[in-house]
Amino acid sequence: MTDSLQLGDGASVRPLEAGDAPGVLELIEQNRAHLDKWLRWSARVRALSDVTALIARFEAKQAAGDGFHWGIWQQERLAGGVICHYINRGDLNAELGYWLAADQTGRGLATRATACAVEHLLRQEQLHRIEMICGVANTRSRAVAERLGFTNEGVRRESYWITDRFADHVVYGLLAREWRRDQAPAEL
Repeated sequence: MTDSLQLGDGASVRPLEAGDAPGVLELIEQNRAHLDKWLRWSARVRALSDVTALIARFEAKQAAGDGFHWGIWQQERLAGGVICHYINRGDLNAELGYWLAADQTGRGLATRATACAVEHLLRQEQLHRIEMICGVANTRSRAVAERLGFTNEGVRRESYWITDRFADHVVYGLLAREWRRDQAPAEL
C-alpha cells in the first residue's frame, strides 16, 4: 500500500514516511507515559534520528514485503500507528500491533486501523494466520483483538522487555477462515 486508505469519520491510514518523523517523535514524547507502559519499542525512541531509523527500517520492510508501519491519521493529524512487525512468507503468518496517543483512545481508531491491516494481510498478502500480542494488563488493547474476532491462545510469561521490566503477554491468533469481511471498514 502506498496511498491512504479511508477508515471513516475523517480517519485514514498510510505508510509512515521520512517527512513524518518530527510528528511521530512529538506524539511519542507527548504520550511517553501512556506508550512506554505497554510498547516494546517506544522507550528506545528518544531522538529524531531514532524515529528516522524506525521509519526507514519499516519502509525497507514494506518494500521487501516483510512488514509495515502505517500511521493512523484523524482529520489529517497523526493519532498513532498500526505495525506489522513481520511477515513470514514460509508459514504465511504475521504479527500486528497498534498504538495511539492517549487522547485518541476510545474512538474505534485502533480497531478500524487494525481491521484494515488484517484485511490487507489476509486478502492482498494471502496470509493464513495473524497474531497480536498484548500486555496481560492492557485491557483496552486486548479488547481490540477480541472485537476483531481474534482468539486468546494463552499467556507468554515475561515474554518482552517493556521499558524497565519483563512483562507477560496474551497471544491472540486469527486464521484467514475466521475473518469476516464485515469486520473491515466499509471504505476498503
